Amino acid sequence: MGEKQKRRTLSGTTIHEVHRLLGTAFQYAVEWGIIIKSPVPVDSPKKSTQERTIWTVDEMRAALDSMEDPVLHLAVHLTLVGALREGEIVGLTPDDINFDAADGIGTFRINKSMQRVRKEALNQVDDGCIIKIFPDKLERSTTSLILKSTKTASSCRTIFMTSALKEELKKWLGQMAADESKDPERYRDSGMLFRLPNGLAIEPVLIRKKFLKWQDAHPEFPHIVFHGLRHSSATYQLMISGGDVKAVQGTTGHATADMLVNTYAHIQQSSRVELGKKFEEGFYAKPGTPSPQAVPAESEPTISVSALVELLKNADPEVKAQLRLALLT
Repeated sequence: MGEKQKRRTLSGTTIHEVHRLLGTAFQYAVEWGIIIKSPVPVDSPKKSTQERTIWTVDEMRAALDSMEDPVLHLAVHLTLVGALREGEIVGLTPDDINFDAADGIGTFRINKSMQRVRKEALNQVDDGCIIKIFPDKLERSTTSLILKSTKTASSCRTIFMTSALKEELKKWLGQMAADESKDPERYRDSGMLFRLPNGLAIEPVLIRKKFLKWQDAHPEFPHIVFHGLRHSSATYQLMISGGDVKAVQGTTGHATADMLVNTYAHIQQSSRVELGKKFEEGFYAKPGTPSPQAVPAESEPTISVSALVELLKNADPEVKAQLRLALLT
């Protein structure tokens, strides 16, 4: 298969989940007497583990500095600070921003998400989760742009601003007011934070297209998908917090702590290399020599025993093995 064909195929993990869903459904059918035997094979396909491409903190800073498009710059800046999903970025409204909260630090709330869905599927969605349906831009459109509540309660969260992000948001809001004052009669206020100069809402696909265009112009950076920025941010926050999963989970909005651990633990290659060095230094040290972990280097991120115990509760076997090694060293 060519590269494009390979990208169209489903991953092993997706096939595994589909198999599990079908297996459960047909098993109920057998129990209810609808069919005699389940047609789903007993053995499920193995999950495929794919190395996630992320950026280092230096790459994140350099990339942000090189982005001249104000829409892309703000979207990426918000993602790196808050580890946001694409739909959450464009789902923000000005009312979600509070510059005076947290003793002047400033916060923004994540409680909505924007998504484009097929109209036939929209009829089957619970009306309670749909906040707004945007007007169609094209006649006979088969899809609708909607603003909906987040998929889980844990996805609703408050994120603290940085001073640089705070200033950029103030400048963005000022530009929005200037755009509206230029031609108020033709201005179509969508009510969203991310909007075009004419007031219409910016869709997630536009953010992705702008990011792809930027990547084509900057091949010096490792190629990642836009969602990789969320992974990069979450990984960096785990590292600088010394593995404080609960604190990072509050920012990322993962449903459970083990989901966060299982998603990001295997991509912290630099941390694992450092762990190996500390194991070697501590394991082969002469009696009476302090363990390298006993006296942490200045400004070195550490992880508490309680945090490691929290990680071990629901992590998958591979992650548990890595964390047990950390406890030993």
